[in-house]
Amino acid sequence: MKLKPWVLAGLLGAAALSQAQAAELIQNGGFEVQGVDSYDISGWQVGEQGFLGGVLSESGTVSEVTGNTTVGAYQGSYYGLLDNYGLAASVLYQSFTTAAVSQATLSFQMFVNNQYATTEIDAAGLDYSVDATDHANQHVRVDVLKAGSDPFSTNSADILQTLYVGGANGGLAVNDYVNYQFDLSSALAGGGSYVLRFATVANQGSLQLGLDNVSLQTVSSVPEADTNALMLAGLGLMAAVMRRRYS
Repeated sequence: MKLKPWVLAGLLGAAALSQAQAAELIQNGGFEVQGVDSYDISGWQVGEQGFLGGVLSESGTVSEVTGNTTVGAYQGSYYGLLDNYGLAASVLYQSFTTAAVSQATLSFQMFVNNQYATTEIDAAGLDYSVDATDHANQHVRVDVLKAGSDPFSTNSADILQTLYVGGANGGLAVNDYVNYQFDLSSALAGGGSYVLRFATVANQGSLQLGLDNVSLQTVSSVPEADTNALMLAGLGLMAAVMRRRYS
């Protein structure tokens, strides 16, 4: 069946309107870019407070920071590692900016090893310096922060969405990775600038957070310039045909 010109034009316009643009917002989410163990991680920023703790891209199964054993990388040779011996807090974070989106999915693999017997979540948040006897504080958290927030903040005014607060996701010593996936479509719908943060705090004993394959994929329904041009051309053709038909 041969399509009428105005029908074809309408279809072209509809296709232009429905065309979506996909984007990956996280840089070096697999921690493989540099190809060496490094405390200066490409694409990421690091914050460290206290004593005997560190954040790095790591290979192998023995931490350079404390000598604790981990499961190693989930995929490839390297993974991100936040390793606290105690009386320390660490953050690994990355800023990102997005246009308005129709869909946003955050995914990563993460393990948490806690050499202390229990998980302790204190109201002090990521403050490692609270009294270790009366205010045990030994946990990890993952959040999306608003742009400009202190990377150690747990103030509700600074947090767009909290994704994980807890301790070991397995036994105590050497845990395997767990797959995590979060739908951030509503949180990021209007677009803007934000910070993805992974954090640890420990004032009781050793605690490790390992990461691999961090990805934030978005889909935008806003047409790009060439798509707008196609839509307008289609609508113009339809209008011209209709004028000729009824003149």
